[in-house]
Amino acid sequence: MPTQLVQQKPIKSVVIVSKVYKRPMSSVIREIAKKLQDLGVKVYLDANTSVGFNIPEIESITRRQMRDLDLIIVVGGDGSLLGAARTLVDLKVPVLGINSGHLGLLTDVSPSNLDENLNKVVEGYYSLEERTMIDVRVSRGSSDGVGELIGQSLATNETVIHSGTMAHMMVFKVSVGDSYMYTLRGDGIIVNTPTGSTAYSLSAGGPIIEPHLDVLALVPMFPQSLNSSPIIIPGKSEVRIDFECPDDLAELIAINCDGQVTMRADTKCSVLIRQHHIPLTLIHPQGYDYYSLLRQKLCWGQSLV
Repeated sequence: MPTQLVQQKPIKSVVIVSKVYKRPMSSVIREIAKKLQDLGVKVYLDANTSVGFNIPEIESITRRQMRDLDLIIVVGGDGSLLGAARTLVDLKVPVLGINSGHLGLLTDVSPSNLDENLNKVVEGYYSLEERTMIDVRVSRGSSDGVGELIGQSLATNETVIHSGTMAHMMVFKVSVGDSYMYTLRGDGIIVNTPTGSTAYSLSAGGPIIEPHLDVLALVPMFPQSLNSSPIIIPGKSEVRIDFECPDDLAELIAINCDGQVTMRADTKCSVLIRQHHIPLTLIHPQGYDYYSLLRQKLCWGQSLV
């Protein structure tokens, strides 16, 4: 949906974050910083970006100091923004993505129209959009009824639960809240946010979900059934996944978040997924249109002939 021309709070202070150290990005970061400074914006780098790209001339700040800024700019691809979101979402500072990667569904500002979009954002002509994040926790029960937390991560796109071995079938017992949903036999299961509906879930046959909807999706991976369909559930639901073990022998499992964080456990454990209590807030420059983005990036709706 196109954004409306409504002036928001002008941007006075920015921190630039980037983690793609293997790319020659320092000149791009310096260019963005110079453009912002020329617009009267106070510009900082986060400490890792400053050291990683050797840019000592721009003042660096700690994560705690970022709380008082107006905007976080992530330079990189969608993966860079996903990584930054997990560590920075609790600061409650809006995030703008500048795309230097490939797809750019989240980092929607292109270098080709950088000047125009930075001007709009600094002057306050942008929209704010909240994106659901999920909190993924892996725990192991004990005979005394006290569970042990053995892994935890946030995710913006999805969590993928599987054996960690290609083409290895497992048995997943899925519950939503206090209700048992079904037992799935397959290679894995994806629990994704609306943001993640255009990521790994899409490749597995999941539906595209508008980002503003308060829902989650469960998408089976290669199920041993012709009637195991993806399902959309309310966003405030708690999803619990347990496992059936053949002969009561524990098997290894992998719980992957956003394709970047992997937690290792076994089938004696349980996985609990629920919404993170703080959403990720994205800034979009004036003129942002989600449907246009899908048509452009995913070739959505294009004729096959």
